[in-house]
Amino acid sequence: MGLKDFKIKVSKENILHNYHYLKKLRNKDIISVVKANAYGHGIENIVRFLSENGCKNFAVARECEAEKILKLKIENINIIILETIDEIEILKNNKNIHMVINSFKDLLNLLDKGVSTQQLHLKLDFGFGRNGILEKDFFKLKELIKEKNLKFKGLCTHVFAADYDDMILIEKRFSQMLKELGDERFEIIHMQNSAGVISIEGEFCTHIRCGTILFGLQEIGYYDPCIKRAFKLNGRILDIKDIDDLKYIGYEKKENLNIGKYRKVAKIRLGYGDGFSKRSEGIMSIINNKKFKIVHISMDSSFILVDDSVKEGDNIEIFHDLEESINHLKVPHYEFLSCINDRIKRELI
Repeated sequence: MGLKDFKIKVSKENILHNYHYLKKLRNKDIISVVKANAYGHGIENIVRFLSENGCKNFAVARECEAEKILKLKIENINIIILETIDEIEILKNNKNIHMVINSFKDLLNLLDKGVSTQQLHLKLDFGFGRNGILEKDFFKLKELIKEKNLKFKGLCTHVFAADYDDMILIEKRFSQMLKELGDERFEIIHMQNSAGVISIEGEFCTHIRCGTILFGLQEIGYYDPCIKRAFKLNGRILDIKDIDDLKYIGYEKKENLNIGKYRKVAKIRLGYGDGFSKRSEGIMSIINNKKFKIVHISMDSSFILVDDSVKEGDNIEIFHDLEESINHLKVPHYEFLSCINDRIKRELI
């Protein structure tokens, strides 16, 4: 990595603050969701750091993410795969790998293949339509559990609704079904995602499932001022040129860009090849505590309109204002942050 390359700097202090704050807030252990490269923060570094600070349970979406954690060879942690997997050898070969059951058919299939229910979390779907055993199959589920006297590693659902009343309804229905199945059949019970941790008690749950909020990325409408952001995308100005000397800025003729009063353009080593989308053209960066517009993004470089206060080697921060970035890109922060790929180094500081 060159001196002027970009890095994602992740605050250990802020993540640890969030971890202990959320744990105390609900008085429950935490399942740390680290899918999508820990939402762009770097899965290996985050898992290693959190495990050193007492976290025992981690959740991922895919098999390949679980394999990355296994390669760290960390003892006494559990890895929960949230999506259905086809190749069950990873379960049979690693007793600390657990899987969420996302349909009644999945459950029957895994029981038939001899997978231990102590590696399975049943998931109930109350209308999300993504994953989980549907309510219409609940009677069959209850009868099967009773008939075979099954006990599972966990029971869970997903608080998907943005409306608070709907959240409360999901919590109530989940609690009722838990009672019918028997809470003694489940070692771990979890329903609260990041928004749910802030909004509902989940008093019958044993754990809270924290993803984006653990990293200080909060949902609109579910804001807690005690949560601290951990992510910074920083680099340095690689080069500065006078616009009058140029015909093109990147691949665009300068006449096609809204240059305005600016007579200089700065180049940085960050582009869509790093997962920094061209949709970010027009977004504001921060250099020397001033805002400057990113005017063009190519595969390996981006260009910023600057004034005489900006010098080669100056520090630049991208996505400084998350709300501003969300409004510009029209997508949630966890989408554009997790898109930054592994050409950009993650560094715990």
